Amino acid sequence: MVIKKLVYFIFTIFVSMNLNANILYEKNNLVITDIDVNFYTQLYKNNYGVDIGKSNSLKDLILIKNVIKYLSSNNQEFINKIDQQILAQYGKESLENPNLKEFLRFSKIRDEFNINYFNNILDIIELKSLFKSLDNLNLPISDSNCLIINDVIDLKDNEEFIKNFFINLKNNSNEFQIKINNKNYNVCIDELKFKTIENLIIQYIQNQTKDEFTKFVYEKTKN
Repeated sequence: MVIKKLVYFIFTIFVSMNLNANILYEKNNLVITDIDVNFYTQLYKNNYGVDIGKSNSLKDLILIKNVIKYLSSNNQEFINKIDQQILAQYGKESLENPNLKEFLRFSKIRDEFNINYFNNILDIIELKSLFKSLDNLNLPISDSNCLIINDVIDLKDNEEFIKNFFINLKNNSNEFQIKINNKNYNVCIDELKFKTIENLIIQYIQNQTKDEFTKFVYEKTKN
């Protein structure tokens, strides 16, 4: 599945300081402290490599908490499903820290939009266009199941490879093949190269679903 894996860190220093937290936002039973903002800022940076600053962190937290609050009141079954996924993927500690739990919940909700697009909308024409936008897609080919590399060729415009890659992507398999001069070859895509291609597709899907997700978030924002 072309879904970005989440890496997280639990910052116990923020938890231990909660008793001395300063309130930055309070409205309609929603309270956000400087500890919440500090935690989210660091968590975001560790996951995405971007320092979004405290002002943007506060805005994100208001949205996140309102979305979670809305879904908890109107679709608890969906929240329970997400929590089970978080529990299985990250362990019970991830649900014991309220700030971390909400971050993971929101990330999972965002992933639902990506998954839906990937499963139901993404087509081979989009993949072809995405590959065409690359400078190159140089990949090794082999007639010995990748034990010996015969050549490295640019496959970004190769329709046979794109179709094969698309089928593998949809079926969560890795039997990449191509035929050249009536001879079958394996396309040898190592984990690092596949992750690079995967991230390219993830970014594309996130861009395609951005407006829909933003609309969803703001519809659930009541404060």
